[in-house]
Amino acid sequence: MDEEQSPGESIHTTICDVDVEFRMASAKDNRSVSDMAEGSADEIFEDMFTEMHEGDVFFEIGAYIGIFSCVVGQKSPGIGIVCFEPHPHTRETLKKNLQLNGIDATVMDCAISNSDGTIAFDARSDTPRGMGEVRHTGGEMNTSVRTLDGVITDDGVPSPTVIMSDIVGEEINLLRGGSRTLSSPTTRVVYIVIHDQPLERLGSSKQEVEELLRIYGFDKLEYLRENLLKAKKSGQTGEL
Repeated sequence: MDEEQSPGESIHTTICDVDVEFRMASAKDNRSVSDMAEGSADEIFEDMFTEMHEGDVFFEIGAYIGIFSCVVGQKSPGIGIVCFEPHPHTRETLKKNLQLNGIDATVMDCAISNSDGTIAFDARSDTPRGMGEVRHTGGEMNTSVRTLDGVITDDGVPSPTVIMSDIVGEEINLLRGGSRTLSSPTTRVVYIVIHDQPLERLGSSKQEVEELLRIYGFDKLEYLRENLLKAKKSGQTGEL
């Protein structure tokens, strides 16, 4: 991958032996794709590939520009994909990337939390991949916010079987607002990026995240890396 790639252009690259194409709207986008092309997330993708099966529904919550959805969708074209991305400019890049990779995904224009309504969103937040952060006060813009249960009940979105979430502290509210969905036996694997400091601002912790997942039936918890928790329900293989 050409490190001098200009923002706004599209490039072909390979991530975990999967050929993908991305349009990137910023230098941060370039760095994110470049890091993954260099193998920074190979162990995560390899684990996901072992968990994905024909007919699965993959939710990418905090989809950013769609890196995970594009790689997973190219690797396993028989799965359904639903992306959640609240920032309008990032969401347009996400849609373009899905189109470039021939992936027919549903794109939701909302954040996921523990209530329906609107919430502050800080697009300037210096998060690890350059994404924005939900703020309950003081953000630079407001965005629609939904519960996971509400989206599935009210919008006709299919229930997920595998979830990837990277939403900067709101992971605890994702769990609080998704009890019915996450307790369902069809939702068998969840990958959650844990953000300790944002969780602390909400009066929560990674221990509470782990506890809720266990309550919902995820009895196999392991960290694939320091801040990435994989939760799985034993006996749930997803094989057709």
